[in-house]
Amino acid sequence: MKNIVKPFAEYEKLAEARGAYIWNTKPKTLEDAEDPEIMTQGFGRLGLSQIKDKLVYGSKQFVKWSEDGNYESIDSYMSSFHNLLETLQEIEKEMKKPAWKKKITTLKRAGK
Repeated sequence: MKNIVKPFAEYEKLAEARGAYIWNTKPKTLEDAEDPEIMTQGFGRLGLSQIKDKLVYGSKQFVKWSEDGNYESIDSYMSSFHNLLETLQEIEKEMKKPAWKKKITTLKRAGK
């Protein structure tokens, strides 16, 4: 019989991806729909723009730490960075779905 058990790393990745979701699924303003609050495992609630800012800052820190030879800091921050990156990818995928696009269009038309 063939071993069909997936490696533990795949299960861990799936569990992390489920740790992020759009907090307010019924935004009242266009700004809230375009930059929703995200509940992220390990970070709490952050705006989508805050997550993007943290990724930019982290990338700059990686360069700085690399230049200084501080690879331990890179290693310790890498899992948090990766979690934020997966969160961003999942949320952007969710926001490209027709249901979310409809919310944005409705708010635009309402002038909110």
